[in-house]
Amino acid sequence: NSFYPNSHLSLCLSEDGKDLWGVPFKGKLCGTAHNVDYYANGKLQIIFGSGSSIYIIDRLGRFVGGFPVDLGKEILIGPDVYDFNGTRAYNIMVLHKDNTIEMYNLKGRKPSSWKTITAPETIKGLPEQVVVGGNTFWVVRTSVQTLIYPFGGGNAVTVFKGDQMIRPDSEIRVVDGTSVSVDCYDGRSRTVKLK
Repeated sequence: NSFYPNSHLSLCLSEDGKDLWGVPFKGKLCGTAHNVDYYANGKLQIIFGSGSSIYIIDRLGRFVGGFPVDLGKEILIGPDVYDFNGTRAYNIMVLHKDNTIEMYNLKGRKPSSWKTITAPETIKGLPEQVVVGGNTFWVVRTSVQTLIYPFGGGNAVTVFKGDQMIRPDSEIRVVDGTSVSVDCYDGRSRTVKLK
């Protein structure tokens, strides 16, 4: 299946190249759309962002009740969807236009433990999840470097200066239960302890 906006900004769903439906929509999508099982009944819906809001539409082109949910600030890219405990109690992450990354539940509320992720340079995309020793970290790529943040956000656990900064295109390789290997501006690979 393909979910996309057409030239008239209608939201469309097609299967094997055949259009199934189109629904009028006024906004532009914020770059991602994902399947969710919002009702936890084995039937999938599509979640996406537009403007400052999160929407869910079902596979028949009907908007799910309770949406859109306004996040309070414009979305640049997102959402990415996470089901951390496997119970379909989804969390989403979005990159806002103010250069912040936030985590929300599907009611638009941030977890109580969440601290905003931001960076001194322009953040280039949504964070990548990396698991080290059973703990999740967020890899954030900026226009200058790669930063790694703890699961709850806040301050980066990797803070390097000059040639020791992690390159923005560095692969993040898990070395063991506490460390990752990264590529730095000086051409060296370094092992960085995250926990």
